Amino acid sequence: MKRIILFCLFPLLISCTKDWKDEQLPSDERAALLVSKMTLQEKVRQMNLTRGDYLKTDGKLDPQKIHQQVEGLGIGAIHDFYAKTAEEYNTVQRAAIEASRLKIPALVMEEMLHGYYASGATVFPMPIAMGASWSKPLMEQVGHVIGTEARTHGSHMALGPTLGIAREPRWGRVAELYSEDTQLASDIGGAMIKGMHGESFKSPYAMIAGPKHFAVHSAPITGSNASPVLLGERTSRTDFLPVFERAIKQEGALNVMSSYSELDGVPCTGNQWLLTDILRKEWGFKGFVISDLGAMRFLWNVHHYADNPREAIRKAVEAGLDMQFYDFPDSMFQATVIDLVEKGELDEKCVDRAAKGVLTTKFALGLFEHPYVDQALIDKTYHSKAHQEVALNIAKEGIVLLKNDGILPLKKNKYKQIAVLGPNAKEAVLGGYTIGDAKGISILDGLKSASPKTKFVYEKAANIVARGTAIQPQYLFHGNGQPGLKASFFNNMELKGKPVLERVDPKVDFEWPWSPYPGVEDDFFSVRWEGYLQCPSDENGWIGTTCDDGARIYINDELVLDSWAGSSPIKKAAYHFKKGVKYKLRYEYFDRQWHATASLRWSRTDRGIEKAVRLAKASDLSIIVVGENTKTVDENRDVSTLDLSGNQLEMIQAVAKVGKPYIVVLQNGRPLSTNWVSAHANALVEGWFLGEQGGNAMAKILFGEESPSGRLPISVPKSVGQLPIYYNQKPTTIHRYVDQDDQPLYPFGYGLSYANFKYDHLKVKVQEGEHDFQVNISVEVTNTSKVDAKETVQVYAQDLFASVTTARKSLKAFDKQMIKAGETKTFHFILKPHDLRLWNQQHHWTVEKGDFKLMVGHSSVDFLSTKFTINKNYKLD
Repeated sequence: MKRIILFCLFPLLISCTKDWKDEQLPSDERAALLVSKMTLQEKVRQMNLTRGDYLKTDGKLDPQKIHQQVEGLGIGAIHDFYAKTAEEYNTVQRAAIEASRLKIPALVMEEMLHGYYASGATVFPMPIAMGASWSKPLMEQVGHVIGTEARTHGSHMALGPTLGIAREPRWGRVAELYSEDTQLASDIGGAMIKGMHGESFKSPYAMIAGPKHFAVHSAPITGSNASPVLLGERTSRTDFLPVFERAIKQEGALNVMSSYSELDGVPCTGNQWLLTDILRKEWGFKGFVISDLGAMRFLWNVHHYADNPREAIRKAVEAGLDMQFYDFPDSMFQATVIDLVEKGELDEKCVDRAAKGVLTTKFALGLFEHPYVDQALIDKTYHSKAHQEVALNIAKEGIVLLKNDGILPLKKNKYKQIAVLGPNAKEAVLGGYTIGDAKGISILDGLKSASPKTKFVYEKAANIVARGTAIQPQYLFHGNGQPGLKASFFNNMELKGKPVLERVDPKVDFEWPWSPYPGVEDDFFSVRWEGYLQCPSDENGWIGTTCDDGARIYINDELVLDSWAGSSPIKKAAYHFKKGVKYKLRYEYFDRQWHATASLRWSRTDRGIEKAVRLAKASDLSIIVVGENTKTVDENRDVSTLDLSGNQLEMIQAVAKVGKPYIVVLQNGRPLSTNWVSAHANALVEGWFLGEQGGNAMAKILFGEESPSGRLPISVPKSVGQLPIYYNQKPTTIHRYVDQDDQPLYPFGYGLSYANFKYDHLKVKVQEGEHDFQVNISVEVTNTSKVDAKETVQVYAQDLFASVTTARKSLKAFDKQMIKAGETKTFHFILKPHDLRLWNQQHHWTVEKGDFKLMVGHSSVDFLSTKFTINKNYKLD
C-alpha cells in the first residue's frame, strides 16, 4: 500500500521540485508554476492594460505617476507608450519589475497595422495593398521589419494583423484586410506573422503577433462598423475562422483580440464558443485574449447582454476574455474581478487561466531573463535603408494595372509637360493607423524624380469630401466683442447639468484621440460653443460640420443643421450670409466613443476644375490622382456608395473633354466603382494607399522600370447594388437585375501586365493513401512578350457534388515568379486534404469522394481547367 501511495504521489513530488525560474521548462509550464505562487491581486494585475500616457506628464515620464500605476504589484501590460529611447522604456520596465514581489516584467503592446505606429518608423502600404502583391516572401520581409523596429524599442506584441475576410467593401476598415479570399488572407497574413515572429520570440529583432478581430468582424450587416454578423457556423468555419486557425496553430500567435460585433446573436467578447471551445479546446491556444478597446463595456452599454458593468466583466472573463483594453477604469476593473472571485460569483480558475496566458507570453518572449533594450540596436535598425527598400518593393508589387490602351508605360523625359491633377497627387496618402507626423513620398514627387527633364504642373482640382474650411478665428467672437467662442464641456452626451469645464476656443476644429482636457471623460461627453459669427462679405454658401459622433448648429436660435443622429465626414446647410451682419451662433456636439472630432465649417469659392482644364490643355498628357483619404475610409468611416466622392468624377470628365491623353491613378482603401473612368480613360491604375515609398513605386510602374504585377485581392463591383460580389459564392447566388448585369467591374485575381503570358500543358495526378492523399499539379507558363515580368499563377478548385453546398470556385494555392521575355517556366503545386475539406452535416471536417474541377490561370475568370477524382472519404478530425 505504501508503494502504491508513493507511486501516485510521485508526479506531484516531481512537480513540486520544478521552479518557474527554470529557463529549460516550456513557457506555459513556467507560467503555471508562477501562477501557483501568486496572490489573487497579483494575478488580476496581469489582466489589466495600462495606458502609456498614465505614466507621463506633458509627454515625459513622471516618476510619481509610474509609482502610482505600479502600486507594489507591477504592471500587466502597457499600450500607447511608444518609447522614444531605450532609456525611456528601461525606466518603466525597471520600475515594474522592482515593485513586483515576484519580479514580473511588463508586456508592451502597440499598434502595427502597416508599420510600427511611432514617429520615424517605416510606413508600409495599407494591408489591402499588401494583399494585392500576392507575395509571401515580401510579406515575411515586411513582418520582419515591423518586428525589428518595434522590439528594439521595447514593444513586445502587435495589436494585429487584422485577419478578417473582406466581404463588405462599404465597411471603413476594409483597408485593414488582406483579401476577400480565405486562402490569400491566410497566406499573406501568415507570412506577415511569420516575419514578425522571426526565428525565436526571444530575439531582440522579433515580437509576437496579436491577430484581430476574433471573429467574423469583417462582414457587418449594412457595412457599418461593429454591426451584427448574421452568419452561421458552417460559413464561419469555412471562410472566416481558418485565417485565425492558421495564425495560431501554424504560426504560433499567442494573442488574439476579440471583436465588437455579435455573431449569430452572441457578442464575440462574451462568446464562450469562440473564446473557449474553438480557440482553446479545438486549436490548443496557450496565449491570452484581449478585448478590443471598449468591447467588454459594449456587453453592457451597447449589446445589452449584461445589465451592469460588473456583469459584463463576469460574462467576458467567464467566456474566455483575459485582459481588458480601456473598458473600465483600471482600479474598478481589478477590484470587480477580485470581488467576483471572493464572493464566489466567478471561479478563480478563470483568473488563473488569464494570468497564465499573459505570463506564458512573457516567458516566451524571454522577458524575465532579458527585460531591457539597447539603444545601439535602435540606432542600427530604425528606418534603415534596407527597411525603406522593403517598403518600396511591397508598394511596387501591390500596384494593379486595371486598364491600358497602350499609353503605358510612359517614356522618361519624352514629354515636355505633364499635368498632375487631383486631391491625392501632392500629398502622400498613407491610410489609417498612421502616426500623425509620418512622412512619405507623394506621387507628384515620385514622378519628378523619375523623369527630371519633364515639367510637371500641379493642381488639386477637386475634393474627396467638399469640406469647405474651418471658420477662422477672426470671424468668431463672444460677449462684447471678445475673440472666440465660449465652450462648455459636460460629462454626459445630453449637455445636462453643470459644465465640468468652461473655456474659450478661438475656433472649433478639433480631433481628440482621448480626453479633450483634464476633467473631461474620454468618451460620452458633450460640448456647447456659443457666440457670434460676422461675415467678411456677402456669401451664398453653406455652414456645416465634420463630426464624430453628433452635432447641430443654431443661427439666431434657429436650428439650421441637425446631425445629432450620427457621424458624417461633412454635413451642410445652405445659408445666405450678409457682409457685416452679426449672427448669433450655437454649435452643440457629443461624443459617444473612440476618437472625437468636432469642426465648425463653411464654404468658399473653389475654381480648381477650371484651373485643371487649363493645365491639361497646355500639357502633353495628364495624370489624375483621385480616390479616398481617412475622412472616407478608416475605422468608423463607412459609406453607402462606392462611387468616387466629392467632385472628383466631375473633374475627370472635364479634363477628358480637353481631348488629350490622361491616366487615372487611384489611391484608396476599398474597391471603387469607377465605371465611367474604366470606359473612357486611356489607363487606370489601382494604387491603394502605398506607404512612405508610394510615389517612387508608382513612378517606377508608370515609367516602365518594372512591369505591374499586382493582382486584385478583392472584387470590384459596378455598384453597391451588386453586393455581395465576392468571387467564391454559392451556385445559387444570382445577380439578376433589370438595370445592371451580373458581372463585377473587375474580378478577383485580375491585373494587367506589360508582358503577355501563355498557359499550356496543365497536368494533374492524384496519389491516394489509406489516411491521406495529395493532388500534384503542374502547368507551363510562357512569357510571349519582350518584357521581363512577374506572373502570379492561381489555382482554384470546385467540389462538383457534395453533401453540403460549396463555392463555385475557391483559391487553393498561388505562386508568383519572375519569367523573363521568351522564357517558359513550369509551376508545381500540391493540394492536400486540408485544402479540399468541407464542414459536413455531422459537424466534422471531411473530404468527400467524388469529382473536382481544377482551374489554373491568370485570374478567377481566366484559366485552363480539368477534372480530378478523389476515390474515398477522408475524415480529418
